[in-house]
Amino acid sequence: MKVVVRPLNKNPWSGVIQYKNCTTQLGPYFTRSGRQYTGLSNEDEKRLGEKLRLDLGPTSVFWNTFHLKMTDKDLILDTEDPYEELKYIFLKSHKRVANGLADRKATANYVIINEVEEAKELNKNNKLKRKAFRDLDKMSYGDMRKCLRLYGMRADELDNELIEQKLSDIVESDPEKFLMKWVENDTKEIEYLIAEAVAKNVIRQNKNIFKYGTEVLGHNLEAAIDFLNNEANQELKLAIINETKVK
Repeated sequence: MKVVVRPLNKNPWSGVIQYKNCTTQLGPYFTRSGRQYTGLSNEDEKRLGEKLRLDLGPTSVFWNTFHLKMTDKDLILDTEDPYEELKYIFLKSHKRVANGLADRKATANYVIINEVEEAKELNKNNKLKRKAFRDLDKMSYGDMRKCLRLYGMRADELDNELIEQKLSDIVESDPEKFLMKWVENDTKEIEYLIAEAVAKNVIRQNKNIFKYGTEVLGHNLEAAIDFLNNEANQELKLAIINETKVK
């Protein structure tokens, strides 16, 4: 497997990633626990140590001089070679290296780009997006309005085309959240009722406490949902539904 280690950030005042003919050395460092960082697991130490005939334990003298010289060019590693694999494992959890484009490590100056893994992650997201849009296509405009209410948007007076556009933008930006919030959400109808009743001041929400009149429905949304789903509370639930419809 071939991976690319690429410079990530430009210097904010110089405007360059790294000065020409200059190098940065990435070596081991001591973590907060006092242990020397090598990136290797016990299994990695043993397996690669046997292949390279080296002691790769965290206290080994090998790490006293080990470092990688980074330039403004890509570093290409072939993990089929044991020493190259050692470099890859060392870098992928290093504090100055992001492990993939999705890794938002604040201290990173370099990023590992594994084309196969990046493709897998992209394909996973694309599959979620396709599924989310298929489910969106099945929704009525009434359902779309309800869904937008769960996102905190009031959509009662909006045109159908605008409703669809707003929800399409949501699906495009975060399909996984849409699937969790609506498609795979077994309590979405009662959540919508609570959100609509709160918006119309039928249910009062004070921080996380939900009240209807003097009745406390719950001290968080989940508790309020359970309360209104309880068989013993269906008359009160019907009263909330009717009052919300009127307003």
